[in-house]
Amino acid sequence: MTNIEINIEDLKHVYNYVTEAIIVSDETNKVVLMNNAALEKFEIDEDEAILKNVEEFLPLDEREIILKTIQNNDSSYYDVMLKTAKSKLFPAFVSGQVLKYQNKDYSILTIVDVSDLKNKEKEQLKKLKSHIISQATTHAEKTSKLKGKETTELVLMKDQIEEMKEAVESIKHENFMLERKVTLFERENKVLNTQSEKIQEDAFSFEQVLDREMALAKRYDRKFSLAIIAIDNFKDLTEKLKTEAKRDLVVKAFKKHFRSTVRTTDVIYYENSGLFYLILPNSSDVNITDLVDRLLHAKKIDTTIIVRFHCGLAHYYENDTRDHLLYRAKKSLEVNIEKSLSIQSR
Repeated sequence: MTNIEINIEDLKHVYNYVTEAIIVSDETNKVVLMNNAALEKFEIDEDEAILKNVEEFLPLDEREIILKTIQNNDSSYYDVMLKTAKSKLFPAFVSGQVLKYQNKDYSILTIVDVSDLKNKEKEQLKKLKSHIISQATTHAEKTSKLKGKETTELVLMKDQIEEMKEAVESIKHENFMLERKVTLFERENKVLNTQSEKIQEDAFSFEQVLDREMALAKRYDRKFSLAIIAIDNFKDLTEKLKTEAKRDLVVKAFKKHFRSTVRTTDVIYYENSGLFYLILPNSSDVNITDLVDRLLHAKKIDTTIIVRFHCGLAHYYENDTRDHLLYRAKKSLEVNIEKSLSIQSR
């Protein structure tokens, strides 16, 4: 597992390709990076922005809950009003996450400007209100003039009801467009999460990430688990696949399967010996037994090769060392392999 060194400037280069505003702050909430979109949106120079407190870019009433959400790696987003350096207000969707880098936690704040969407929504509501008032007034006038002409009045009321139905359909369409905007925002946020995970995976070794998670568990009294998944008969499988290229494709397929099964906050590493290491933060929030069962589903490569897996699992306890945790996970894996072989031999 190679440890590739990156720095803040590398992150800045990555985030400058993102169209939404990105603010990165350190553990003391001091801003260490703002991408070009964020500098433009907040109308601020980079020299002035760096080392400001990230709280200065958030509304007073929402600061605490937004920062807490980021620290918990919660995928929630908030609909807030933000202010530029020139005191201009604009509506935005705000979400965040934590990036672990060089023994420090960095908070990544993602900001999507929804000014156009909000203005359009207000305009549609204004038009609908005006339309309803106009129709109600027209209806009242016609009703007073057409007393006794019940048939004509009913026809007019029917027309007005149809018009109001059309107006309601228009509002439904606008709501659909708003939901679509939110979906696109969540999709882009997911891409950003994937980019951050790729940066983290390339920049840190498995041992570094495991040590970091143990440090966080001790500091914040959090629970996490370590799972080791072994490919059954790995040696036979590599001989059947013959070429290194085929073996790499199969390993990538397995890793994609595991990634689609676990949460976005879980970390996966692979060793060439056929072992996958899964670090599962906040494991008390998830049914680990059910998760492991889903991970161990057999995978069919072609008509002749079916791959099965074994799993060893260890939970972190206070005062654990890395070696203690790895030993228990590997011991659990050995026991499960022996049980599987015993069942097969019957």
